Amino acid sequence: MDSDLLLMTLIWALPLVMSLVLRGQRLERAVRPLAIVTTALVVMLSLWAFVKDGSEHHFARSEATWAPMLLGIRYHVGIDGLSAVLLPVSSGIILGVLWAAPRRLLTAALIRRMLLTESLLLGVLVSLDLSILLVFWVSSLWPLLWDMSKRGERGGVRMMTILGVASALPMVVFVLLLGVFRAKTGAAVETPYDLIALAQRQMTEPLPSWLGILVMVGALSRMGCFPFHFWIVPLSERGPAPLVLTAFATPLGLFVMTRVMMPLFPDLFTQAMPVLLPLALVTATYGAILAMAQHDLRRMLGYFWISQQGFLLAGVAAMNAPGVSGSLIHAIGTVVVRTGLALLIGAIYARTGTCDVRKLGGLVRTAPRMATGFLLLGMAAVGSPGSLGFVSEDLIVQGLLEHHAIAAVMVLITTALNGILLFLAFQRVFLGEGLGLLATETTFPDLLPRERWVAVSLFGLLLAGGLLPAPLLAVRTSVVDALHDIEKPGLHAPVDSAAALDGHAAPAHEP
Repeated sequence: MDSDLLLMTLIWALPLVMSLVLRGQRLERAVRPLAIVTTALVVMLSLWAFVKDGSEHHFARSEATWAPMLLGIRYHVGIDGLSAVLLPVSSGIILGVLWAAPRRLLTAALIRRMLLTESLLLGVLVSLDLSILLVFWVSSLWPLLWDMSKRGERGGVRMMTILGVASALPMVVFVLLLGVFRAKTGAAVETPYDLIALAQRQMTEPLPSWLGILVMVGALSRMGCFPFHFWIVPLSERGPAPLVLTAFATPLGLFVMTRVMMPLFPDLFTQAMPVLLPLALVTATYGAILAMAQHDLRRMLGYFWISQQGFLLAGVAAMNAPGVSGSLIHAIGTVVVRTGLALLIGAIYARTGTCDVRKLGGLVRTAPRMATGFLLLGMAAVGSPGSLGFVSEDLIVQGLLEHHAIAAVMVLITTALNGILLFLAFQRVFLGEGLGLLATETTFPDLLPRERWVAVSLFGLLLAGGLLPAPLLAVRTSVVDALHDIEKPGLHAPVDSAAALDGHAAPAHEP
């Protein structure tokens, strides 16, 4: 077997195999240690794939196929700049959740579902065949839906069902109609779902725009942008935190938008910009304002999550290299920050039984490390200088300033609102003269060693990305360059995305 094929298959298949193997009463106590070992191995394999692809192809693309084909479907996997960073970051976040989440929450059944979810997420990231990608995409939410059904969370199940239908159904219809369209036109029927072949042919054999609308709806639903945001807050508040963090450990909605929609439907993306940009600004502002009115930390984090999705969509809707690359980088920072804050909020809930800020306060007296971690992650979340968020938000604003100055100002205002939100949360939970109603010197210990090391690692990742952004920017350069040329309003020539990322935006050729 080809070494690249084996490596990329192991990355997504190992968690799947372990989720099936770790069953039975005899293995109950060994499930968590074995899951940690498995995920750590996946992290190492992902890092090796990152280094290998960077050294051999400069993050252009490493790909491999398996010869047998059935009904135009073949096993085609690959890693490029779009997925090379997400693979180790996503698996690393899941490893941190397995390590730091409260042990009473990590039942054997939940851990098995976490491993299954991890496998499905990584499968989406490496798939280069639309039919295979669709299988992973549709299946990725089922473990979380099944778990909430087992817990009797009717409201959560209802929300998850709506999310599943809204994100999966358009993609299923898209893939089916794509096959029918290719068969009717008689164009390259042998590989109707191969993403690379479709991207290469779209300039001479463009796909109808109405197919791209289906992809856009599915991606926006999974991102949680307004008006598809309804599922985020209930899930953040009532969902099983370790499994929720695993299910959204990678920005799949944004990934599919940049992997599928932008390369295959560049004209549609240009036409949709007048809708996408206002939608992004409404999402960002709506989430930030409602978050400030919340008393429950989990609900606050849910609305903050919604607000950040608006930032991601705004960067992509800018339709230039700084905006798109900033959005891709911000997606990584947002996932890391959300995971860190969710783990700290989970630690508070495990110690006090509540997330209501009105019953908390003064926790810095007994948990100074937890207070420090919350403050640092909050600063990184709003783009404090030296953090990864500072780099990504600067790129997003640069991208918007080129043609949408008002939108850039709105993004900066929303950033300020998010900063106020997180500082007020820190003040109400950790500062004050005395301890809150449900915390005492003995019942509220500081971070445990395993919690502390995960918090330090997450913040270290954000700090490293902010202080040394050049390697990440280099990866994203090839990502933006690999995306098909997107015409800007008022221009008659596509933009050279790689040059634009380096700050030298110019037409790829003279009109």
